[in-house]
Amino acid sequence: MTETRDAIGRPTDEELTARILAETREQLLRDGYAGLKIDRIVRAVGCGKSAVYRRYTDKAALVTAAIVHVTILGDVPDTGSVRDDLLVHAQQNQETQSGSLSGTIGLVLFDPDVFPLVWEQFLVHRRDAGRLILDRAIARGELPADTAKDIILDTVAGLTLYHQTVKGRALSPDDYRGVIDALIRTPPRRTAAP
Repeated sequence: MTETRDAIGRPTDEELTARILAETREQLLRDGYAGLKIDRIVRAVGCGKSAVYRRYTDKAALVTAAIVHVTILGDVPDTGSVRDDLLVHAQQNQETQSGSLSGTIGLVLFDPDVFPLVWEQFLVHRRDAGRLILDRAIARGELPADTAKDIILDTVAGLTLYHQTVKGRALSPDDYRGVIDALIRTPPRRTAAP
């Protein structure tokens, strides 16, 4: 068991942290966010409430850590083709959603206390990776300079989220290619602010 020290000098047990996060994910899948109880987590893990609150300020922070703990950002693809890069990026996103964010856990992202934390700790990094892909495509001349990057990224991510969370099924590479091809053939353009 590896021990580290937090900012106050108190020892933290990485194994205990991993057990707390795993139990949190298990309870989320079983009971949803509203049904998740810190008391049940500490009983299942065999620790005190203080062990949880030393690590996480509240339930939303705990749930966010449980989700982010098992997500993988992945490398930003750079194949030289916007089509191929967006496909890899979309498949990375699908893999993340089919693992840590599947089912009930995916729905917890819409909780107003959890979403800002997950955005800050993970989703913004996925978005930045997608923007980098599109910036490179613009620099190579594959897309016009006024491409509405967020619309492209939202379309592909939303497609994944809908299929994974609502329909409970994964998309095939061909499903993605069709959407990506349409988006890069006629890319949405930025419009002047109203």
